[in-house]
Parts: sequence; structure tokens; C-alpha cells
Amino acid sequence: MPTKHTAVIARHRRPFAARTKAGGLLLATAVLAGGALVQAAQAKASTAPIVVDSLSVSATPDGQLKATTRVHATKTIKVQALAVAARSADGGAFDFPGAAPATLSTSPTTYTSGSRAFPAGTYTYFVSYKVHGSWYRLSPANSFTTGGGSAPTPSGTPTATASPSPTVSSPTPTPTPTATPTATASSSASDAPLGVPGTWRNVFDDEFNGTSLDGSKWNPNWLGCSGCTTKPVNSGELSAYSPSQVSVSGGSLHLKAVQQSATVNGTTYPYVSGLVESNGKAQFTYGAFEARIYTPASGTQIANWPAFWTDGQNWPTDGEMDVMEGLGGSACYHFHSPAGGPGGCASGSYTGWHTYGAEWAPGSVTYYYDGKQVGRITTGITSAPMYLILNNAVSSTHGGPTQVPADMMVDYVKVWQH
Repeated sequence: MPTKHTAVIARHRRPFAARTKAGGLLLATAVLAGGALVQAAQAKASTAPIVVDSLSVSATPDGQLKATTRVHATKTIKVQALAVAARSADGGAFDFPGAAPATLSTSPTTYTSGSRAFPAGTYTYFVSYKVHGSWYRLSPANSFTTGGGSAPTPSGTPTATASPSPTVSSPTPTPTPTATPTATASSSASDAPLGVPGTWRNVFDDEFNGTSLDGSKWNPNWLGCSGCTTKPVNSGELSAYSPSQVSVSGGSLHLKAVQQSATVNGTTYPYVSGLVESNGKAQFTYGAFEARIYTPASGTQIANWPAFWTDGQNWPTDGEMDVMEGLGGSACYHFHSPAGGPGGCASGSYTGWHTYGAEWAPGSVTYYYDGKQVGRITTGITSAPMYLILNNAVSSTHGGPTQVPADMMVDYVKVWQH
């Protein structure tokens, strides 16, 4: 494995007071990480819960609208049809066409509807599915407003159903099936980074569906020998990195932090935790980088110092792109180079499952959390190849409240390029 320049060990991640607000978005993008199944009383008890991870509408070139959603189930379930339904303010049904059969699992499935025209007005839309001959709706729901032939715009805050009591979406009119199913697994060729515009081809994909870490893609410590416990990345960290804290099960990568002393090169650390990096196995110049991550929580704050980031061989000359790091309990992004380390933090709580992405292009990096643009950096952007890193660090100075044991889980990591 190539030897890493020692300067990277002294790398800094500094929180920034300025927070960048997403601007200029015309699309209604609803982040529904906490969506839960709303099931009719007559449905069989064995029906697996289905979770809506994201839901959005967008305009086609001819002025019609289409919907895109990403869902997963806690166990594999086959549905007769997966669709997105819409209701006007007076209760009229305007379901998106293109309902398709799908097999849902713990890995996210992306579904894109067909397109249709909507009269001017405000609509509530939600994911629905058909099983055992009946239609069911998933909550929460979101809304959009269209002028009729124009791009949709957000209408207020995404709204959940008012009551947890079971409800069933109207089966009439039933969404019209298409000849070719449009519900596809997240690893399919039609998959694309969440919220990032453009045409993409997948160049890296690990969905952690096995029982052990894929050694052809990842190393389970910080630039050390196979099986070794290594020292931290940053002098502000309190945990050494041990392969014993890296595992794959249940469709996720697990990076655990525990209170257990470890001595590396004469220094004793009070914690050990998990890290994976792809140095020597996968590196990229430009593209869209995305991971779906579960961050441990302390109240509404992200606990510890979990991060999804990329790094070059010569820090900071080759750059460092922090897609997401839990700084002071918030989800933050930065880009480090000899010019500095500009960035910001997204508003709101990002504990639990969320999708974090960044589009790295010549001269800019645009950051997307749950498919919504949260920031953009246009200074100091480097062009040298960088490799992938995910780690669950413990720090008393940079991260959020210390919590151990803590399990940072990763559903998938993907990279696309044009």
C-alpha cells in the first residue's frame, strides 16, 4: 500500500460559524427519513414495514411533472405495484402514471414515475403501494404548487398524516401500469445520485450486503498494516482505529466506538473505533459521491465525530473533501486545500439515517443532504485524485457529545462520474 504523507496526520477539521442556506431550488424535495408504514387494518401482520427515505417532484422538458422516491423495507417484500399518488386541495386524485411491481429490501430502491400534466394548484403527494390486491399509503406526505406547465415549487413544510391511525389511499383511479417496470434497485444502471442533476454512470458501489468487509475495496484502519490497530487521523481524536470495530451485517457497514484503551507507538488512547478507507484500491478525480449513514445521537445532536470524506496523497496540496462530519453535534461540510478550509453546517438535526452527497467538479463542490442542496464551495478546489474514508471518531474538542458504545452504520457508498 502506498505510504501516506505524514502531514495528513495533523489535518484539521474546523467548525465554521457561518451556515450556508440552500438557495434557488425550484424542486420540492421532501426528506422523509422517518417515514413509517401506515397500514390498513385488514393487511396481514406479516407485511414488512416500508420506509420512505426521500420523495421529490420535478419538471420534464415538455412542462409535465414526474415523481422520484427512494424507499427500503426492514425485510424483503414483494409489492404488486409501487407508485406516487397526488391529491388536489379539493381531494381530487391525480396519481402519477407508471406504477410498477417491485421487490423491496433493506437496500434502498429508487422509483421514478411516469410524467403527467397538472392543472394549476397545490397538491399533496405521497408514496403508495399495492399488496394482496389493496392499495396503502405511506406517510409523511409532502406538497407542491404548480402554475400548470411550470416547475413545481415547495408549498410549506412537509406534512405527516395527522393521526397514526391506519389509512388507505384511494384505489380509484388506479395508477396505470407501464410495459417496463421503472422501480429499480439502487445498484441498477438507472440509479443516480440523489438530488444531483445531470447524466451519470456508476463507477463505485458497495452496499454491504455480505457478511464481511470487501477487502478489494476497503482497508479497515487508518493507513496501517492489515489487522493492525492504528493511531488516530487527527491529533484532536481520542480513539485509535482497530479492525475489530469494523464489521458488515444486516445490509450495513458497522463502525463502532467503544471505551477500551489501546497503545499505538507508545501513546495510549482511551477509546477504539472503526474506520474504513479505500487508499490504494479506489480513488477518483471529480464525480458525485454519496453515502447513506446512520449517525449515533445524543438528544438531537450527532454524537462523537462521525465523518464521510475523501483525501489526496499529499495533504493539504491534493485536497480534502468533507462530505459530512459531525462537528459540535451538527452535520457539516468543508473543502480543505492550501487556500484554506471553507464550509458550513446544515440546519436541523441529522441524527439517525440520512443521505449525504457531494458533486465535485472543476472549480466547485456542491453538497446535498437528503437530496437537497445545502452548500457550495468555489474556492481552493483541487484536482488530484482522492480516496474514500468513513470513520466514527471520538473527540472532546471537535465532535458532539461523547457517547460509547456507539455504532455508526453505512447502508451504501457510491460514486458516479459523467
